[in-house]
Amino acid sequence: MAENDKKKLEEILKKLISIKSKTGEENKIIDFLEDYLTDIGLEVERERIDHRENIFAYRGKPKYLIATHVDTVPAWGFRKAFSPKTLKGKVYGRGAVDTKGQISPLLLALEKTKESCAIAFFVDEEKDAKGSEKFNPKFKFDGALILEPTNFKISTMQAGSIEIYLEVRGTSSHGAVPRKGRSAIDNFIEIYRKLKCLDHIKNRPKFFRDSGVNLGWIRGGVDCQIVPKVCRGEIDIPIFPDDDMEKIKREIEDIVKRHDAKMEIKTFDKPFKISKSEKIVKFLEKSIRGIKRVEYSGMPAWTDAANLIEKSIPSVVFGAGDLSLAHTERENIRIKDMVDLYMILKRFIELSEKY
Repeated sequence: MAENDKKKLEEILKKLISIKSKTGEENKIIDFLEDYLTDIGLEVERERIDHRENIFAYRGKPKYLIATHVDTVPAWGFRKAFSPKTLKGKVYGRGAVDTKGQISPLLLALEKTKESCAIAFFVDEEKDAKGSEKFNPKFKFDGALILEPTNFKISTMQAGSIEIYLEVRGTSSHGAVPRKGRSAIDNFIEIYRKLKCLDHIKNRPKFFRDSGVNLGWIRGGVDCQIVPKVCRGEIDIPIFPDDDMEKIKREIEDIVKRHDAKMEIKTFDKPFKISKSEKIVKFLEKSIRGIKRVEYSGMPAWTDAANLIEKSIPSVVFGAGDLSLAHTERENIRIKDMVDLYMILKRFIELSEKY
């Protein structure tokens, strides 16, 4: 890859990061992407999603869709999250890996090719996923490539989840005699421990070895001199392909009921799995081979692939970078990884009319 193209990848990414696009505020980045895609000769259409808009862009008669989302989570303690910097070959900033570090190689690959292609940029993925849910495909696609950080591993399966809000009550007493009361925080933690020991978590599939129950936040008590009467929090419980979702839901409800707590299910997302023999999977393998090793994994987080599969579009998740860095104050992507992704996407587009 020419040095000026490598530099351009970095410049595009920094521009994307500097355009704040947290969920609900995506319009400025949509404007930027529309101008960019129009300038390089694609047909561009907008699709109204509440007060925001998806972008759908294409040229020729595409067989495959390449899609990702443009929204990010908030800064969440990331100082200068929207003032990107390069350090030791990595670009830092909010969205660097999730997913603006996927978009930058895609834009350059589109600019450097002339073959048929179709691109969708979705809003709202980090919240309610209305962008991909309401997406109305213009063409009948043989498959979709969803760009998310997978460390260049092909994800043909994706975990679902049950996200719950818990409110646990206890009995207050003086903090010096806690045995006279019943701590709501202790009770909450006991529920959390039992959820972490659910059978399907202990026996999770090998492609989801880093997945587990996550306590996102917990609040309770007022002072160490009084036993806490109330404790609240949110817990995310993964569900894996082939799991019995209704059975797991009942197990969760039984645990909560035994501890006299109130539970609200905030999300209930199904997992999915597609066959490795799907055309989109074989085509992606062909596009990767010789640039990176062809490897497989499971996607532990929800992605827009779930909604596209509901629309009968076989979808695979793939991209550059480490998912564990997303949403954190250390979010970054290696420039070298963007170069590799650019070469894979360029080949994907160039071969798409023949495969």
